[in-house]
Amino acid sequence: MSQLIRNAVMQASRQWIALFNEGDTQACIDRYLPDAGMQVSPFGSFAGRKAIGEFWLQFAQSKPGNLVYRNVQIKVLNEKQAVLSANWSMNIGSGFISKELWALADDGQWYLQEDDFSVLTQQQTPLQDAQRTALVLVDLQKDYFAGGRFELHKTAEAAEQAKILLNHFREQQLPVIHIQHIFEDANAPFFTAGSEGVEIENRVAPVDGEAVIVKHQIDSFIDTALEQTLVELGIEKLVIVGAMAQACVQTICCSAVNKGYQCTVIEDAIAAPALQYQEHSFTGEQIVAVNLLSLSFAGAESYSTQAWLADKR
Repeated sequence: MSQLIRNAVMQASRQWIALFNEGDTQACIDRYLPDAGMQVSPFGSFAGRKAIGEFWLQFAQSKPGNLVYRNVQIKVLNEKQAVLSANWSMNIGSGFISKELWALADDGQWYLQEDDFSVLTQQQTPLQDAQRTALVLVDLQKDYFAGGRFELHKTAEAAEQAKILLNHFREQQLPVIHIQHIFEDANAPFFTAGSEGVEIENRVAPVDGEAVIVKHQIDSFIDTALEQTLVELGIEKLVIVGAMAQACVQTICCSAVNKGYQCTVIEDAIAAPALQYQEHSFTGEQIVAVNLLSLSFAGAESYSTQAWLADKR
């Protein structure tokens, strides 16, 4: 029963989003119950469909569109109520939905009974598609390079390609996010706090204004500000470079795709070590190749640096 309710609420939510993106504001308003309540941070509280409608009609004057929900969670309360939470973004803003309480009415349709969401960022002018794509550089830190404590295969070559992309994003004033892995264990084999090896390699080092996300686990989303940063920037697409292919690159891509982001991995800008498993030996290039293949099944795309740049021009 709960799965049927989840599916029904998800469908109702998707219909609301479709109506919003079509510009049918009145149809969106009609999906609230007459006595519904809405809390919008930082704009205030609205009681009843009439007050809620006035808010949405005024908001529609700013020509919103391209509304997307990500990381959607639905919790079924009973056979007639379920709560949805998510991240949201659109062409003129982004934020978090703390609570959409959906209720099953006597007509057999699902309506919004309570709506509680925040507007984290609001744009004066709509973001262009290119501005909603971020370059994410994963763990390009000195321990992975020559002289470091865990040198990978062709890390320098991968970093050179990453630098080409980094220069492009900087020239176009597009979002850049650096991921830095610091192990909390002082006895970790590499990336220990306070060591030179934990520093981001010079050729791809961050500059003022670029986000640096510090993580302590393989998954860049766990206990970090990454998701908050993506929401703040209104990001839809991630272009991934860095290391290691079979660990942090693989994991950030899978997690991001599962959360609803579009991911592209730059095949000549990621690196991996040579590895041994039982009687099998794998070169770094083979590790990269098999992980690109795996990510293609997971929903990510892959391009070479030059192919990606040519596709964007």
